[in-house]
Amino acid sequence: MARLPKGRETNLTPEAIVAEALRQFDEGAGEPTIRSLAAGLGAGPSAIYHHFPSRAAIVQRAVERVWGEALANLVELIPRPLEAEPREVLVACGLASRRAWLTHFRLCPYLAASPEGDDFTSEALGAMAALFEGLGLEGDEAAAAFYAYGTFMLGSILFAATRLIANEQLAERGRRGAVRTEHSEAMARRSGAATRRSLDHVIAVSVTDPAEDEELFVGALRGLVEGLGP
Repeated sequence: MARLPKGRETNLTPEAIVAEALRQFDEGAGEPTIRSLAAGLGAGPSAIYHHFPSRAAIVQRAVERVWGEALANLVELIPRPLEAEPREVLVACGLASRRAWLTHFRLCPYLAASPEGDDFTSEALGAMAALFEGLGLEGDEAAAAFYAYGTFMLGSILFAATRLIANEQLAERGRRGAVRTEHSEAMARRSGAATRRSLDHVIAVSVTDPAEDEELFVGALRGLVEGLGP
């Protein structure tokens, strides 16, 4: 058992370490290190290494925790997802995932890492297989539909998160106001002014109106899901 510093009354747990890592990500003071985690928990680095072999292992567990929050969000939206209409579950799953990950948007760059073959991943993929078969899709057809669904859902989350991160790093996160692009006369003749204004608006909507941004995400995901299956 790793020796705890003087004054610490209880043994350090893996859950406490992961919670501290997520807190440090969320607060944005910089990505957590073994030393910053130890300092935040009032422990020595050896106490961290007693539970995790590396910082990467802690980050992986933090990623798993956010997916757990996404699952909790889904169950709030649809209490029995495997008994509900598959298309509604797929839309709700996308919304639940987006909400969880944008709550912890600074961790999102690690969302794109290859998943580990753990029990959670196996169960999640099994549930997805059941949902796509519920749409009448099997084998390669189900895989192609899952690819389209996952690419849109995860791509949207990563786009929104990286915009938040980029704006923060460029000290522009608090900026408000729609984008207004200028077009040459030749290009302006090829489209209507109302369409161009709407495109300008939607480019900035994640910053100017997060609620509308979520509505657009759900609408686009619903359209994609409605097109899956026979």
